[in-house]
Amino acid sequence: MSILLTEEQQLIGQSARDFAKEYLEPMVLEMDRTGQYPAAVVKQLAAQDFLGLFLAGEYGGAEAGYVSLVEVVENLSRVSAAVASIMVNHALAAYAIQRWGSPEQKKTCLPKLAAGEVLGAFAVFEHGPTPGVGAGALMATKLPEGWALKGTKAFVRNAGVAGAYVVLACTDPAAGAKSLAAFIVNAKASGLTVGAPYETMGLKGCPMADLVFDNVMVTDTAILGGSTDGSAIMTETLALASVAEAAQTVGIGQAAVEHAAAYAKTRIQFGRPIASLQAIQTLLAEVAADCHLARLGLRYAAQLMDDGEPFLVEAAMVKQFLARFGAKMLIDTVQVEGGFGYSETMPLPRLFRDIAGTTLLEAPADYPEKTIAAALLA
Repeated sequence: MSILLTEEQQLIGQSARDFAKEYLEPMVLEMDRTGQYPAAVVKQLAAQDFLGLFLAGEYGGAEAGYVSLVEVVENLSRVSAAVASIMVNHALAAYAIQRWGSPEQKKTCLPKLAAGEVLGAFAVFEHGPTPGVGAGALMATKLPEGWALKGTKAFVRNAGVAGAYVVLACTDPAAGAKSLAAFIVNAKASGLTVGAPYETMGLKGCPMADLVFDNVMVTDTAILGGSTDGSAIMTETLALASVAEAAQTVGIGQAAVEHAAAYAKTRIQFGRPIASLQAIQTLLAEVAADCHLARLGLRYAAQLMDDGEPFLVEAAMVKQFLARFGAKMLIDTVQVEGGFGYSETMPLPRLFRDIAGTTLLEAPADYPEKTIAAALLA
């Protein structure tokens, strides 16, 4: 297996860099200040086929694969991880529908998701420790006419701007998380409301809020896979999230080390650039190495996906590595720039706030060590 990019993947990556420079650089500071959802930019993502990168051509997708997806996510994240986060959560919903959807579900949903006519969102977590557990858990009650969804989904990215949600709900209170099912829910469904948006530390511009379900009715045709497939759908889709969010983290880290290196060459102390100091060189080298190793790991996991091979363990390894070193990348680069790096007039504070979200927002309680150890001890 090669983890080197093909010519097509390199061109897609360059297209993402060009896109980021043209569309994201002019607005990223204002978006970070206001937190306003970048609707016009999301339309441009769709126009570039970025919202349907890995989807099948018969549904309007680009069929470029998952390596291309993480390449785009990384390059967008170098400028705006918030915009990349909008794209990632959309991709999770699209992935779940393409992977487990019925022919009719795919035909109905995927062309709109690929074209950006509808933005997707993947709603997994609740305010309790585990989906399907606790007083606020989203419950799906079977009725003659379909299913009634009641409860809350927490911290849903793209909440309020998505047109279609893939939602995990518990179908048997006694079984709890073991009875999860995944439903496709139209954002306009009666009884579905969006809570007040969260004021997040970083990734500002990517909406996040709770979804409140008050006896939202869906038919049997809304279920992805079978009524007991929710746990498998959650596990595999969150593994994709780990890979895609690793690409976000690497993009942020790469932007930070490049900015710090450029600063070090121009900052003069004791009559010479600080780039000549061994301590500065060590900090920059460690961040560059962490970015490189993480990039190789996430590309390998994405290539496994493209090849149709199991990828859960590799995704967990990437998540574990960046949970350990992601924030350290920004700590080290801020140290290079010193007091200036700590100032909000520089980009590093924004990158620091954003990188926290890429390692915390998905599966914060699902430690990747469990997946890795289970594979080793099987």
